[in-house]
Amino acid sequence: MFYRYSLYVQDIAIIKKFRNDKYKLILHKYLRQKGFEVDSDKQKIKNANDEKLDCNIARARAKIFEYAICNDWDWFVNLTLDARKYDRFNLKRYIKDLTQWLRNYNKKHDLKIKYLFIPEQHKDGAWHIHGLLMGLPERLLSKFIPGKHPQKLIDAGYLNWLDYYKKFGYVSVGRIGNFEAVSKYLTKYVSKDMASNNRELKAHLYYCSNGLKKAEEIERGAMYADMTPDYENDYVKIKWFSSLEEAKSYIR
Repeated sequence: MFYRYSLYVQDIAIIKKFRNDKYKLILHKYLRQKGFEVDSDKQKIKNANDEKLDCNIARARAKIFEYAICNDWDWFVNLTLDARKYDRFNLKRYIKDLTQWLRNYNKKHDLKIKYLFIPEQHKDGAWHIHGLLMGLPERLLSKFIPGKHPQKLIDAGYLNWLDYYKKFGYVSVGRIGNFEAVSKYLTKYVSKDMASNNRELKAHLYYCSNGLKKAEEIERGAMYADMTPDYENDYVKIKWFSSLEEAKSYIR
């Protein structure tokens, strides 16, 4: 067990504040201590644990949800690659070039576009991206054209981003209505197959801009009372509250 080496502590409860006064109580069954040094043998134990897909997926989903719900995103986007313009199977090059293109785009248009991207593979191995954007003005977007573009995109109110299209490929951009719903929706893209593929490529499960807002940690301590979690796995128990006082009643 990892806690024998004091690298991990057990049963630490943390309360975090999210958008709209929502509070998340997280019971960490094993929580790594900051600043604790380990030798090579103990590092092997840590590495073996880190490779467990369930743990990686849980961490990625939690961070994606946190970044998604804590920031003032404007758009939900689907970004694809046109095989005539780009290598659809090279994720590392795509991410590198896309993020550099966005930096250049910000300078060119005097913008501060920020992003949260989750890569996903088609069945043939080609990559596309689902994600969130903020800071992209609507004046740089355009309506899809009936007869030229899919009618379902027009009916759903999606917009085209011609600058992205010219560089990379097809894209659809939709205005966000419900932050909580879209935040939960994004986490569903992080699957076991995706985690396995990304691990083999040494790629991340998500990519995001620097400086995004995070949930505010309010308090941490030991659990005072057992709770019925909204979600549980081998590493955490999670319960949501609309009241800080109610969340605090479970820890001491």
